[in-house]
Amino acid sequence: MNDSYFISTDQARLDIAVIHDFLCNRSYWGKGRTVEAVKKTIDNSLCFGVYDKDERLVGFARVVTDFTVFAYLMDVFILEEHRKRGLGKQLIDYILHDPLLQDIRCWRLDTDDAHELYRKYGFRKPAFPEKIMEKR
Repeated sequence: MNDSYFISTDQARLDIAVIHDFLCNRSYWGKGRTVEAVKKTIDNSLCFGVYDKDERLVGFARVVTDFTVFAYLMDVFILEEHRKRGLGKQLIDYILHDPLLQDIRCWRLDTDDAHELYRKYGFRKPAFPEKIMEKR
């Protein structure tokens, strides 16, 4: 990243209030999540925080994984006032090149509006959608 931003996987740095506010109030996918639910998802995920030079959280993503076969990329965001600087692309690139995640054979994510971004990183529609099931 440039001199103005950095990425860390240190969960102690994460600003839960900022993450909860974004997910609950500004995302289309996290509406209604409680602070407790956000904390639990963080506790059970590999988390990536994007920080400005003053160490304020400006972006976030998490990966749910077994570190070998499967990884699910979730809750990716950059705060509105920090967008259009390439931070989202840098965050995805950082995650996909993290040494802990190099053995992953299958990545998954869900998106309503960022298909073009994720295509640049090799994400595609499932090869066999007829084999994928989910319970909501």
